[in-house]
Parts: sequence; C-alpha cells; structure tokens
Amino acid sequence: MMSVFKVHQALAICDYFDRKRISIDSLMTIHRDELDPKTWSPMLKEHPESVILLTVKDLMRYTLSQSDNNASNLMFQQLVDVATTDSFISTIIPRSSFKIAYTEKEMSEDHAKAYENCTSPLGAAMLMNRLFTDSIVSRNNQTFITTTLNECLTGSDRISAPLLGKEGVSIGHKTGSGYTNEHGVLAAHNDVAYIRLPNNTCYTLAVFVKDFKGNEHQAAQAIARISSTLYSLLEPSDIN
Repeated sequence: MMSVFKVHQALAICDYFDRKRISIDSLMTIHRDELDPKTWSPMLKEHPESVILLTVKDLMRYTLSQSDNNASNLMFQQLVDVATTDSFISTIIPRSSFKIAYTEKEMSEDHAKAYENCTSPLGAAMLMNRLFTDSIVSRNNQTFITTTLNECLTGSDRISAPLLGKEGVSIGHKTGSGYTNEHGVLAAHNDVAYIRLPNNTCYTLAVFVKDFKGNEHQAAQAIARISSTLYSLLEPSDIN
C-alpha cells in the first residue's frame, strides 16, 4: 500500500474521535526535535518553529493531501495505533482484502516491512467507494476526508493525468510510492481514486504497481493508461 494506508489511518482516527466525542479541531503540541528530518514531510518545511501547534485536522490534511510521513507517524504514536487502525478497517471491508502492520517510520527503517502493509486492489476500491458513498464516520469528519482527497497534491501523473482539464470531472484520490532497490526494482507505485463525471456517473479505480522493473515515471504512465482507457469507456457521449 505504501502511503495509500493514510486513508485507512484517517478513517480510524475520525472514528476514534467520534466515539470519544472529541473534535478533530483539537490542538496537538509537536516538538520539532522528535520528528524525522530525512523523511518526506511538507509539514516540517512549512513549520520552522521548535514547538509546532497544529490541529488533528491539520495533521490529517498533511497526510491526505501531501502524504506527510511525520504527521502520519505522530498520529499512529499519539492517537490511534496501527493495530487499532487495522481492526477498525476490518469492519468496513473484508478482513482478507488488506493488512496494516507497520508505520512509515518502521517501513523506512526496514524497507521489507512495506510488503506487510498490503491490500488487494478490490479491497482498496471498496474502501474508497464506501468512503465517498456511505456513512462510515460522522458526516462532518467524512466530508473533511473526501474534500481533502479531492484536493490531493501528489501523483497528478497517475490516475488524474488523463482527467485533468476535463470539465466537470472531480477526482478524489490517494497515492502511495515505494522504494527502488539496488537492482532497480520499484517496490510499489500506487493510486486509488473516486471519480465523478459531469453526468453524475461515478466510479472507483485502484491501480497498484508492484515490483516494477522501471522508474517512477514509467510506472505512472502505466497507471495513467489504465485510467485513460476506463474514462474512454465511461465518458458521456456529449463530451468531446
């Protein structure tokens, strides 16, 4: 899954806050020296202060729209852990379709652990479909997640690529990007999306590229081709 699991994490956090009747606007105090300066973290770049004050909503926005690893690690450590996240998601999609076992920090320390955070494409598509069409957590929190995914800033060269600039098309998606090993094999390059067309036709697409013997650009092109093919089959006939 790589960072695709940040959708699963956000849902588990919102469920926890709903049950505790706590607002995701609650503030968290973050000490900069406890964060990893080497991992992907727009949050760290945008907040140079030694003590950072951000809401839980802010942290989730960083993970969902910019795939921030420090924000994800922090929420796993201080809010809802991996095991609880895994357990909650099993109430939404089949247990056999996914597994969440490790944090971004643990995967960074041992790249082999990334393979333990896994999903079937169908499982990921089912989760995204329910997220955009069903009631999983409170309406406000679920709307926050879907709105943020519609604002996702990563991976515009994947599922989104053939859809950009298409009038009336909305795309809510989450990417996941893996490591390239010493043999030039890319562990994973992923994208999962919920797409709405101008005629209100909606569909979910999940593409997971695993152990790819090519670079990230080539993997993204493969994902984009699949997205383009599907769109060509579903686009309204009155759209050029």
